[in-house]
Amino acid sequence: MSASHVAHPVEPAAVPDRKADRPLRILHLVARSHRRGAEIAALELAAALDDLGHENRVVALGAADSGGHETELPPLVDTSGLGPFDLVPRIRRLRRLLVDEPVDAVLAHGGWAAQVAALAAPRRRPLLVWQRIGGLSPNVWRPSRQWWWRSVTRRFDVGIALTGELEDELRRLGFAGPVWTIPNSREPGRFLGLDRDEAARSLRAELGIGEDVHVVAFVGHLDPKKRADRALDVHERVLALGGRAHLVVVGDGPLRAELERDARARGLAGHVSFVGRRTDVERILAGSDLLVLTSDLEGIPGVAIESLMAGCPVVSVPVGGVAEVIDDGVTGVLMPDADGDGMAATVVSLLGDDGRRAAMSAAGRRQVERFSTQATAKVYSDSLVAALARP
Repeated sequence: MSASHVAHPVEPAAVPDRKADRPLRILHLVARSHRRGAEIAALELAAALDDLGHENRVVALGAADSGGHETELPPLVDTSGLGPFDLVPRIRRLRRLLVDEPVDAVLAHGGWAAQVAALAAPRRRPLLVWQRIGGLSPNVWRPSRQWWWRSVTRRFDVGIALTGELEDELRRLGFAGPVWTIPNSREPGRFLGLDRDEAARSLRAELGIGEDVHVVAFVGHLDPKKRADRALDVHERVLALGGRAHLVVVGDGPLRAELERDARARGLAGHVSFVGRRTDVERILAGSDLLVLTSDLEGIPGVAIESLMAGCPVVSVPVGGVAEVIDDGVTGVLMPDADGDGMAATVVSLLGDDGRRAAMSAAGRRQVERFSTQATAKVYSDSLVAALARP
C-alpha cells in the first residue's frame, strides 16, 4: 500500500461537533438481515448519524442465511439467496421503496447492496454512495464480469474505501468520482468498563476449563473466506509445541459442521469449543488471552477493532487493512505471511509472556476513541452534506 493510500483512523477533533444544518434522509442497504460485521457497522453508523440530527433507516436485501431476520434489519424480501436471479425482486422492492419514501442518499454497504442500489435508483435518484467493505473476488476481472461491475460502478456518485487497495479496485473498474477513505469503526459503549479478570473467570467456567489454561479466540462467519480451518491448524501446532490453550470458535456459517468434524478427526475435541453466533462477543474477547485472525479476505476487519476495545491482543495474517488497526508489536503481532508454524510459535510465545500480553492489552484499550463510530459518523455527516450541496 502506498503512503498516500493509508486510511488513518479518524480523531474525534477532526470534524466540528455540531448537528447538520439540514437533516438528511439516509437509507443504508446491507446484504442480509443478521447481526454480523458489516450489518453491525451499518446499524451503529446509522444510530450515530441519528444523533447528529439525520434520519436514518437500515434495510437488508433479504433474510438471514437461516431464513429468519432481525427486527432492526427489515428485509426487502423474505428469501436469503443472493445470486443473479435473486437480484430482480430485490431491485423491484427497493425501487418501490425509494419512490414511496424518497431519501437524500443511499449508502450501499458492500457489493451485493451496490448492485441492487445501482439498478433500483429512480430517475430523480438520490445520491448513491458505495461503501466498499471487502475486496472483489478474482472472477470479477473476467471480461464478462468486469463489464457488469463497470456498469454498476458508473451509477454511483461517491465511493467509500476502508483501505487504499479498495480504492484502487474502484479506479480499476473505471470509477472517476470522489472516493472518501474512511476506516471501519465500532460503537465503544459495550466495551467500556469490561473487567478482563472477571470475564476470564466467566468464560473458563462456561468452557469447562481450568484457570491455568489459556483461551485463544477465533471470531468470524464460518465460510471459506474467514479460514477457520487455518485457526484449527494453528491451534493443533500450538498444542504440539506444549502450549496449554483452548480455542473458542465464535460464529456460525455453512462450514460449521465440517469444521467440527475436522476438529474431532484431529483429536482436538477437548481443546476446541464451537459456541456459535453470540450477542456477547465483547465479553468473550475480554475473557480471551489472544485473538487469531486467519482470513484470506478482509477490508479493515471489525473484529480486530473489537479486540482492541476489549483489550485482547491480536495475532493476524497479513490481510486487507489489518495493519491500519493493529500496531505490530504494540497491540498485537502481524505475521509476514500465513505460515501456520510461524503463527503457532508466535501464539505460544505470547501465551508464555504475561507481561507482554498485559502491555498489549492496555495499549489496545487506549485506542478506543480512534475507532469510535461517533468520530466516524461526523466525517460521514460533513462529507454527505457537502456532496449534496454541490450543484
